[in-house]
Amino acid sequence: MDEKKLRVYTTAVSIAGLSVFLLSLWEVYPYYLPGSSRGDIWSYSLMMVLLMVVCRMLPIYFAEDKTLEISFVPVLACAITGGAPLAVVLFGVSTLFTVMQNPATKHYYWPLAREPRKELFNTGNILVSISAGGLPLLLAGMPDNLASLPALGLSLLFAALCILVNLTLFILYYQVGGMGQFGTLMRQNIGGLLPNIIATVPLGLLLGIVINMPNSYFYIVLFMAPLMLARYSFKLYLDSKSMHMRTIAALSMAVDAKDHYTQGHSRRVAYYSEAIARAMHKSPSFVADVKTAALLHDVGKIGIDDAVLNKPAALTAEEFELIQQHPVMGRKIIDSIRFSDTVNDAVLYHHHRYDAKGYPAEGPAPGELPLSAAILAVADTFDAMTSDRPYRNGMSREQALAVMQEVAGSQLDPKVVEVFISLAPELDAAHEPEESLL
Repeated sequence: MDEKKLRVYTTAVSIAGLSVFLLSLWEVYPYYLPGSSRGDIWSYSLMMVLLMVVCRMLPIYFAEDKTLEISFVPVLACAITGGAPLAVVLFGVSTLFTVMQNPATKHYYWPLAREPRKELFNTGNILVSISAGGLPLLLAGMPDNLASLPALGLSLLFAALCILVNLTLFILYYQVGGMGQFGTLMRQNIGGLLPNIIATVPLGLLLGIVINMPNSYFYIVLFMAPLMLARYSFKLYLDSKSMHMRTIAALSMAVDAKDHYTQGHSRRVAYYSEAIARAMHKSPSFVADVKTAALLHDVGKIGIDDAVLNKPAALTAEEFELIQQHPVMGRKIIDSIRFSDTVNDAVLYHHHRYDAKGYPAEGPAPGELPLSAAILAVADTFDAMTSDRPYRNGMSREQALAVMQEVAGSQLDPKVVEVFISLAPELDAAHEPEESLL
């Protein structure tokens, strides 16, 4: 990470945001002068700032590690009813009053005091994005009738431009810091644009319509109530899902603790498996299932005698036959939890081999190993070969990859091996944080 370049870049974006804010303030300050045609501007501004603060403090969770900051909803409503410059100014003002919650400690803090450089960069990014999104509104002019197709079209353009510029500036942050390539990061994240637009544009347009109604304050409260209820429901769901994942992680650590010679094995296999699934451009649900399966793949070892698991020498044929039972035992253990077939197949068949000559003997035909099991097999094999055991030292990364190339097409799925080898230089399990599993 190039800290010097990052400081220059974040400072430049912060200055750009401040410049946009000052130019917008210069344009809208006449609205607040006595005798202005916008007689309700003070109450309107107070209402919009309050909505932006509340929405930013209470994002809607739509995935375990992703949120939709619904502060964009009042920003869009403000842009289509008051103009993009006013939206820039009011969002900038709202930043001064926004407090955030630390997910770990549940304590609230003021970002500008705790993380000033980060918050100034984020705010500058958003202000520049709002200004860019306002260009179609400036050029075409927002129609008076917000419940019309032209209004919907301009709202979509505003949202698309705003979110695209915001994403681009964030990706450039990683590019400048040497943490990724622009094209790769854009391809990985561009898919998130559509859900954001679909989720926020109708709400923003509807809020704009409500604002223009008589007694709008009363209707705004009615408008926000179901939004907050939806947020609360999603939060409850994700809290239960998080607890579920923590239980899985605890079970995984219990297995690693039982087998003294494979400490951290499940964590590393989960790290490798997740990286492979992402590199193969699989769906988020598939990636999550593969990660879960990796954490649980050795859970069947709970039913195997400690003396066999921790034997400081090579296993006898009888002992190895006992070890071979752990995939079936693991599958039985997780049966009652109702995991997806992706998880179940990976746990049961990660030792079955691509050519169907592994264990358990009954299973998919040669070449038909489920992808989740094939991914897990590659990750498990690599970690097993590179880990030290009492009776042998672990291989180097290069040696392990060479062996994997040799057994590709027999023991391992050749396509998965190819993907893993392409990823190997970027993977370093020693630096993968524990909390990434939860």
